Amino acid sequence: MNKKYLLMGLKAIFPLCIGGFPFSFIVGAISISVGMSITESTFWSFTVFAGSAQMVALGLIQSSASILIIMLTTFIINLRHVLYSASMAEYMKDYSFPMRALMSFGLTDEVYAATIDEMKLNKGNRHWFYLGAMGGFWFTWVIANFLGAIVGSSFPEIANYGLDFAMVAAFIAIVIPQVKTRECITAAVVATITGILLSGLPYSLGLVIAACTGVFAGYRMDLSTEAMQKEESLLTGQQRDDKYIEIKASNEGII
Repeated sequence: MNKKYLLMGLKAIFPLCIGGFPFSFIVGAISISVGMSITESTFWSFTVFAGSAQMVALGLIQSSASILIIMLTTFIINLRHVLYSASMAEYMKDYSFPMRALMSFGLTDEVYAATIDEMKLNKGNRHWFYLGAMGGFWFTWVIANFLGAIVGSSFPEIANYGLDFAMVAAFIAIVIPQVKTRECITAAVVATITGILLSGLPYSLGLVIAACTGVFAGYRMDLSTEAMQKEESLLTGQQRDDKYIEIKASNEGII
């Protein structure tokens, strides 16, 4: 165990723990209003560790959605973790299966955002850094959910106070710093516009469609960028060849 890198990971995730605390607190509080006990709510966050899916699932439970709709919606919402996993796979492939399973369990939006740069750079101790960040955020998540469940049991109407805005605020804080490339900007703009236009659909289906549309738009933009880079590379190579031929011909007195 490398305590230095564990602490570095913990330090890196700390600002996001502050943002995630009210998020999990609200999840715990609202879970009580839909019929969970404090123990059930805490154990839920202990094992699931997926805030947006938990929050959306609670909303669907409140609206009496079927279990199929709940499963389908949360599955689609969590599809973004496939992208996170694909991005992290290169840096986790050499670890044992139990270690990779543990790291995959903790791959949340916040953990990904806090660790991806270090995972790319630090080869020897990257897993300690990752485990420090993941453990810190997971611990904060469970404790906040537990405290929220306690408060929620004392204030049964807390779900009506609009506190779930903490989820939106937390995601804004996570996403905005990552929106730098034109692919990300395209995905964000398309998803936002689609989400607004389809906000009236039942069971949060507008959110699901907006997420899929945004991902597709970003994917198409990524393909376009790769095609442009390939074309530029070919042009550069052709220009280099033309220049070489010109110099060679000049040296040989042809021109």
